[in-house]
Amino acid sequence: MFSLGESLLPLLLASALGAIVGLERELHGRPAGLRTHILLSLGAAMFGMMSHGLIAPNVDPTRIAAQVVTGIGFIGAGTILHLGGTVRGLTTAASIWTTAAIGLAVGLDRRFWVMASLATVLTFLTLALVHLLENRLKVKRRLRDIEIIAQEGKPVIEPVLNGLASLHVEVSSVRSLPALIPHARRYELSLEMPAQTSTMQVLGTLMQCEGILEVKWD
Repeated sequence: MFSLGESLLPLLLASALGAIVGLERELHGRPAGLRTHILLSLGAAMFGMMSHGLIAPNVDPTRIAAQVVTGIGFIGAGTILHLGGTVRGLTTAASIWTTAAIGLAVGLDRRFWVMASLATVLTFLTLALVHLLENRLKVKRRLRDIEIIAQEGKPVIEPVLNGLASLHVEVSSVRSLPALIPHARRYELSLEMPAQTSTMQVLGTLMQCEGILEVKWD
């Protein structure tokens, strides 16, 4: 049996490490944020401590840890969305999986605490700093996201794609979503623009397409 002190310290550490990862997700407005990552790390630590405490003949203490890894996969899958040909939530699913591993490491043995702490720091830096690097690369490659509000029922996508093609703008993804405006449809496009094409050229071409009510530029 674990005493109060023996139980409290690893659970607090697991919660703190999970909070560090969850904070970054919370700041970016992800559904699985601070509370989710704290609870995941805390729960995984509890399973790890119970697994570590099961010392008996014909008992395999690693079975609980194995089931935790399997169960976390279902939670991570719930954060992944497939909308309009694009997939979102993969990074959050990966952070959930990593946070569970961190909590499990804390709960299993004190010898893993340093490794869990280092993994937390690396996870946070990966989520925060690599995100900034991706944004810089996106600007350098002239990647842009636009949002188009169009009349519902109007065939606007084909004219839009043809107009962008005339400017040598490549469209990497198109998402069709409901709009807040009645009888309207919202489209989100990811573009890769050549150096010689300006923003005003793209906006001018799009606004000439019949049925388009509004164009928003990221």
